Amino acid sequence: MVSIAAAFAAGALVSGCATHNDVGTPTNATIVPAENALILPPPGGPAVLNVVERRRTNAIEQDIYLYTSASTPGQNFLRAQFFGPMETRFDQQKSSGYVAVRSSEMMRQARRALPGVSLAQSSDFLQNNYGPFGYAFGPGRGGDACIFAWQQIRGAENHRSPLRGYGTIQIRLRYCAVGASESELLAPVYGYTITGTFGDPAWNPFGAPPPLEAGIGRVGNPIYRREPAPSDTRPASVMTAPAPVRRAVRVEQPVLQQPVAVPATANSVRLPEPGGAAKAGATVIVPLPACDGQAGGNCP
Repeated sequence: MVSIAAAFAAGALVSGCATHNDVGTPTNATIVPAENALILPPPGGPAVLNVVERRRTNAIEQDIYLYTSASTPGQNFLRAQFFGPMETRFDQQKSSGYVAVRSSEMMRQARRALPGVSLAQSSDFLQNNYGPFGYAFGPGRGGDACIFAWQQIRGAENHRSPLRGYGTIQIRLRYCAVGASESELLAPVYGYTITGTFGDPAWNPFGAPPPLEAGIGRVGNPIYRREPAPSDTRPASVMTAPAPVRRAVRVEQPVLQQPVAVPATANSVRLPEPGGAAKAGATVIVPLPACDGQAGGNCP
C-alpha cells in the first residue's frame, strides 16, 4: 500500500510540472477597431483614436478615446455603458454598477475626469436627438476650454418591463480644446450617433416612437408643399483692385516761329551777322517805339 501511494504521489508531481498556462492580463479589457465603437462622434470630429471594451455580466462598456490637442492634462473620451442581456459566457465576469444620474454624482465624476479645472454646472435645459443632457464647463490650462457632459437614455417607467422596452444607455463626454467656445464644445454632444444595440428585440431604451400629427391621413386636411427657403447660390464676388489708369501726358513742343519778313522802311536797321558782314536778304526789323500823341511827343 505504501508503494502504491508513493507511485500516485510521484505521478501527480510529474503531471503538475508538465502543466503549462498561457500568459494573460488579469482584466477582460480588449482593444477593438474604431468602427466597432458603440458611439461615434460627429463627422467634423474629434477623431477616434482607439476603443477599449469591457464585457460584464449585465453590460458592455467602452472607453472611446478621442483626439486631443489641448495642454490640459488628460485624454478626451466618450464613455458608454449599454445595460442589457449579455451572453452566458460572461456570467463569470464582474457586473457593471448602475449609477443614478444625480447632480452631485455627475459633478464628482466631472472633477475626477478634469482635476484642477474650475467647472460650473450649467442650469440650461438642453437636449439632443436622444433626449435631455447636462454638462459642466470651465477653463483649462492656458487657453483651453473644457466640458464634461452626461446623458442617460432610458424609456419611461410606464413603458418598461422585463419583457419589453427595457435597457439603459449611459454616456459621458470629457472634451477639452484650445481656444474653443462653450457652444463649440457642445457640438459633439449634439452630433454623436449611437450605433450599438443588443440582438434582443425587447431591448429598447429609446422608448416608443412619437405619434404622427393628428392631421396626417385625415380627409379635409390638405398638406401643401413647402417652398424651400431662398438661398443665395450666387458665386461669391471677389473684390479686386481696379487697374491703374494710364493717362497720356501730352508734351507740347515749342513752336519755332519763323521770322516774318517785313518790308524795309526808312527806319530799318540792318544788323550784321555774328562774325561777319550782313548777308543779303537777311534783314532784322527793329520795331519803333509806340507813339503817344497825347503825351506831346513827336510822332513820325
